[in-house]
Amino acid sequence: MNNLYAVPLAELETYARTSASRGDIDSLDNLANHKVFIFSGTQDATVKPSVVKSLETFYDDLGVGTIRTNFNLAAAHAFPTLTYGNPCTSAYTPYISRCNYDGAGEALKTLYGADLKPPVAPIADNFVILEQNQFTGGRTPAALSLGPRAYLYVPTGCQTSGANCKLHVAFHGCQQYITVIQLQYVENTGFNGWAEANNILVLYPQAIASSFSPSNPNGCWDWWGYLSADYSLQSGPQIQFTKSIIDHVLTNY
Repeated sequence: MNNLYAVPLAELETYARTSASRGDIDSLDNLANHKVFIFSGTQDATVKPSVVKSLETFYDDLGVGTIRTNFNLAAAHAFPTLTYGNPCTSAYTPYISRCNYDGAGEALKTLYGADLKPPVAPIADNFVILEQNQFTGGRTPAALSLGPRAYLYVPTGCQTSGANCKLHVAFHGCQQYITVIQLQYVENTGFNGWAEANNILVLYPQAIASSFSPSNPNGCWDWWGYLSADYSLQSGPQIQFTKSIIDHVLTNY
């Protein structure tokens, strides 16, 4: 994360291609239709911008159709918002910072189109709680470093039969799980106002911290293999959980 060692892009790209050829992940040909937004603040001392720029190269080399980036904002390691959170150049709990920059909006406009309607005030009663043990294949959520509940924002326009709504999954960052910051990520990162205006369901699954078995002291999602070596494949425990909860939302909302 700190760029002391160069990111082994060629190795990672080969691993992705090999995994696809084995059927462990979907075909990389699908990436041609994907859209990606990448943000990294110039003051980020946790995941250096140079490391994030290597992600842009990775996606480009693998054929992602649309890549949009912002590497110019003087922000630290935090989720950037217009007005909520800490000063923009600080990085401490809840790792949400007021940067006069709508990070949620920029991401959503990249993914769903620049012609989205402007955000409106979200409605508190539009949240649904989902018990995560429904989606863990019989294991306890804690065994997968998952919290007991996920939160789903269901816009008013998506609450009638036959509504044609999109689904966006918003994964919180490390040290942003509910025990530490309560619902600040769910309620204050800016997704819900855009969702209400544009009929986008927003799903907020929840990880938790765990000291051992698995070792995940900062409540991160499994991006380095603390649960198993196949964490990035379709067989990965949290990947399977995510697929299951997405299927549930698409079927029932």
